[in-house]
Amino acid sequence: MELDAIKQLADAIREQTLHATQATTTTVSSVSAVAFKAPQFWQTNAKAWFIRLEASFNTHTPPITQDLTKFHHVIQLLDSSTARRVQAVLENPPPVEKYDSLKSALLNGYEATQLQKDQELLNLNGLGDRKPSELLQHMRSLNHDPGTLFRALFLNQLPPDVRRILAQTPEADLDTLAKTADGIMDVEFVAAATRSVHNTSPIEVTHEEQANSGYGDVNALQRNHRFRQKHRTTTPTPTFVLCKYHT
Repeated sequence: MELDAIKQLADAIREQTLHATQATTTTVSSVSAVAFKAPQFWQTNAKAWFIRLEASFNTHTPPITQDLTKFHHVIQLLDSSTARRVQAVLENPPPVEKYDSLKSALLNGYEATQLQKDQELLNLNGLGDRKPSELLQHMRSLNHDPGTLFRALFLNQLPPDVRRILAQTPEADLDTLAKTADGIMDVEFVAAATRSVHNTSPIEVTHEEQANSGYGDVNALQRNHRFRQKHRTTTPTPTFVLCKYHT
């Protein structure tokens, strides 16, 4: 056999092998995509759902690692109400890290913040329908950092208006929060005092406010004094008429 013929035969064999390999890879990928299964999104426990989903990604054959593939799998596992809450990410995903962006949106939308979990922990009231061991497990799942629990205890002692303002700075440390709370309450105190001065006049003081402030006694004395003056000016001077025996 001539050398050129041998080269042509070798090239043909290599090409056939390459096509066969590509076909096998395509078939395996298609079968894998169809075989992947995961539960619908858990609205009541988003964090646990992602732990389960990512375990399925890692144990799949072959493992699912492509960002776009994971992004599409999550979309397929959302019901209509869940998809509506993250619709902005679904319609305009970022150019990279699409899966992480969708994951963050779902966790922010459905997973309680640590402060909310700490509040739940502080407001627990008995076993409910749990066994003691189940209650302990639930309590541990709510908090893994005693520092955040101490923070929640501190915030619980503050007025509701102050708590709402401080909630806007969850990253601040406790000392900073305390100083900020001092400033808020100082401003509130001055504002309340100013409103009290502007809104109160002698004419508008109620009887209850008069009694509490001591005005009631003064006003009562003034009314009695005016009454006595009026009584003296309007009452006629009595006329004494002598009977016939004294004339």
